[in-house]
Amino acid sequence: MTRKKAHIISHSHWDREWFLPLESLRFRLVTLMDEVEDLLDKEAGFNHFHMDGQMIMLEDYLAVKPAKREKMKQLVADGKLRIGPWYMLQDAFLTSGEANIRNLQYGLEMAEEFGQAEKIGYFPDTFGLYGQVPQLMRQAGFDTVVFGRGVNPTGFNNQVFDSAFASKYSEMFWESPDGSKVLGILLANWYSNGNEIPTDKEAAKIFWDKKLADVERFASTDEWLFMNGCDHQPVQTDLAEALEVARELYPEIDFIHSHFEKYQDAVKAGLEPEKLQTVHGELTSQQSDGWSTLANTASSRIYLKQANAKIERLLERLAEPISVMATEAGVSYPHEYLAFAWKLLMENQIHDSITGCSLDEVHREMEARFEKVEQTTMAIIQSAARKITEQIATNDAGIPITVFHAGGVEATRTVELELETDAVHFSEMHFELIPNELAKLPEQSFRMETSNGEEIPVVVEPLGIHFNYDLPERKFRDSYFARKYKLTFTVEHLPAVGYQTIYAYPVAVSDDEKELTGDLQLENQYLKVDLQLENQYLKVEIAPNGTYSILDKEKAVEVAGLGAYEDVGDIGNEYMFKETGDNLRINTYNSKPEIRVLREDKLGKTIEIKHEIEIPVSASATFAEEKRRLVWHPARTSHRSENRTTFKINTELTLNKHNKQLTVRVKLDNQVDDHRLRVLLPTGKQTETHQAGSVFEVVTRANKQVEEWTNPANDNRKQGFVTSGNIVVASLDLPEYEVSEQGDRLELTLLRAVSEIGDWGDFPAYEAECHREITAEFHVFLTDESSVNVPAQVNALLAPTFAIQHPSSSKEKILADTKDFAKWKVADGLVFSAFKLAKDNQPIIRFYQTASEPKLLNTVNLWRKSTILEETAGDAKNQFTVKPNEIITLKGV
Repeated sequence: MTRKKAHIISHSHWDREWFLPLESLRFRLVTLMDEVEDLLDKEAGFNHFHMDGQMIMLEDYLAVKPAKREKMKQLVADGKLRIGPWYMLQDAFLTSGEANIRNLQYGLEMAEEFGQAEKIGYFPDTFGLYGQVPQLMRQAGFDTVVFGRGVNPTGFNNQVFDSAFASKYSEMFWESPDGSKVLGILLANWYSNGNEIPTDKEAAKIFWDKKLADVERFASTDEWLFMNGCDHQPVQTDLAEALEVARELYPEIDFIHSHFEKYQDAVKAGLEPEKLQTVHGELTSQQSDGWSTLANTASSRIYLKQANAKIERLLERLAEPISVMATEAGVSYPHEYLAFAWKLLMENQIHDSITGCSLDEVHREMEARFEKVEQTTMAIIQSAARKITEQIATNDAGIPITVFHAGGVEATRTVELELETDAVHFSEMHFELIPNELAKLPEQSFRMETSNGEEIPVVVEPLGIHFNYDLPERKFRDSYFARKYKLTFTVEHLPAVGYQTIYAYPVAVSDDEKELTGDLQLENQYLKVDLQLENQYLKVEIAPNGTYSILDKEKAVEVAGLGAYEDVGDIGNEYMFKETGDNLRINTYNSKPEIRVLREDKLGKTIEIKHEIEIPVSASATFAEEKRRLVWHPARTSHRSENRTTFKINTELTLNKHNKQLTVRVKLDNQVDDHRLRVLLPTGKQTETHQAGSVFEVVTRANKQVEEWTNPANDNRKQGFVTSGNIVVASLDLPEYEVSEQGDRLELTLLRAVSEIGDWGDFPAYEAECHREITAEFHVFLTDESSVNVPAQVNALLAPTFAIQHPSSSKEKILADTKDFAKWKVADGLVFSAFKLAKDNQPIIRFYQTASEPKLLNTVNLWRKSTILEETAGDAKNQFTVKPNEIITLKGV
């Protein structure tokens, strides 16, 4: 008979910022690490300390005590300090696939600099897990994952419930949609089940009798896991003594001060695979009562989600690809600066940060970080683009403009650019005289053409005379005044991953343009009453109540009644939505909004719909008492206030002439508390399931939940898009949605305003009420369910473009004016994900497969198949078969 082994792993789950701000917790972190170092050096029975799977914890410590770096390296090399593999512990669903890969790459790189990484997929407190985790872990060389959520239900203060729909064992197999499989170890009794072990024999007997029984109930082997620590837990300095007491009390059990690699090896050696269940795909507590899935963190502080999604796309679709393109202009790829930008962004992607479930101070600091990382990213983009345009051969007649695009498929896009002409530098004329001299110049407009002479439709808006400056590489700053214009134009056939150069030619202002300028233009537009939008693909008609119908002419599919709004009371918290006890819902179905044409020009048309609804100003006064008493959110019953205020919702519907989708922009100025606003979108048919974009996959979800589900809501998270019935809704930064049980209505959350963190205490977070202006944008298009290309179409649609006016340059013009770097051809169902350089400066491309059968990826050049860590394997070739749901990374030869 084998002996039972109790593996005690010392750790402290380190939420970098949460119910205390970063610097308050960093102070505690420094104390913790100093004590850990002392124990590892001097205490014979204290052998290991687990650094919570995240390198940023060590980075934060060394920021205060940089002299400790070599000591930390020694402890890592000795196997005592267990570090990595992540840079930080992210939220899985609110960060992109590429962000998840960079997190692992940079975490492992940093861990290897210190000596070695703990080779285990560690997700102790991630708010659910996407289904492709096993595939990513396998590609990284890991075969075991440890996680705390997604299978067992959890409750107040992370209490783990013993229920009929919990996992039978803490060990299981977990399989990705592509068939990749790992050993999954569920922290069935949470990551604190071995916390604060008593040294007193009597207390220790009571402690261990309960803890051993709790673990044995879930364990499938004789290797039992006890996590000695919890959130921000100080290290147990008398642990060696406590374990000696345990050994004396239970001589039949081996008590081991362990680490995860030792524990996982022991578990794998003792497994009986036939006993274990296999769980498939995403883990979001599907088999639960639905109250603690934490899905509503997707709508808390929606402004954070918007900033994060914007910067992810700037990095993935512009900064990295344009930096690759710039290498052809002799520019070094900025590996270090891109890593700096990604890591700065990742500071905001930690699971208690990007989820919006922390103190106001935490999220204020996040906004400053988002500004910093956007500045960093734009500096990378602008520098690389400028270096490229300096060497593009152009004609001498027009003003050259280059548009960069990396959506993965050829595209037509409407682009905005501020163009300067007639610059007069301070070195040429006294600065006080320049504006008056420029004002004497005749009015001008612009005609635009491709390099082949094809005309490009453009709308020109004069912006007046403005100050600006150049920052030459080898000279002092050069100030000037210039005339500035906003050009909005449509560019067709943008390369899948590349750039196209076009030309603006100054022309005299026509009589028509003179009439449609200034106040007269605004007045004429507002007098129009044509309440429909139409191009060759779509026809959109607006009803008097502000809802709209969309007809897809090509697919002969029509859906009506789209775009009503519904406001409900919310007495939940940053983690969870809970509707008020009165169930008072206010919608716009019977409203009479002001509707007018905002814009109509050669590019397309925009109609504005202005709703005003009367809604309660907040929850009722009893809500404050419920929060004070820590009433668990499912049991709250407060109503909405009887006091009401006017809530304005401004909607802009835009259909440009080339668009196959309707773009909807909603502008809110929220000054109301304790409520949630959604847009309601009928889907055109009833279904039992729907699909949503997720991390490197398209996941099919049931509309109706399991019998045990008691939460009235069935909120879900998406990345990029959700489709049900005949509609597809695409957005970067509105991750929360709900589909009705019948599948005939989709609800997209635009705003959720709450006042507390929630979870284990009374933590006010009044800024989570989101008293601010918020602009939400999404796209709607129709489907006949026959197209496998929806994921790739959405991926390309949401890719930003970057346009730049060429600088004057004396450099040799050696680059083509248009170039497509996408030297590959992908079959339907393959979605483009990355174009970057590996550390050895070889190009990397990545796709993921969403079709149900194998697809071909053909390339012009030779590539080798690679892992997500950019390690190659196999022969160089130019054709690859990509199986369903596979994430494929190729590395140039």
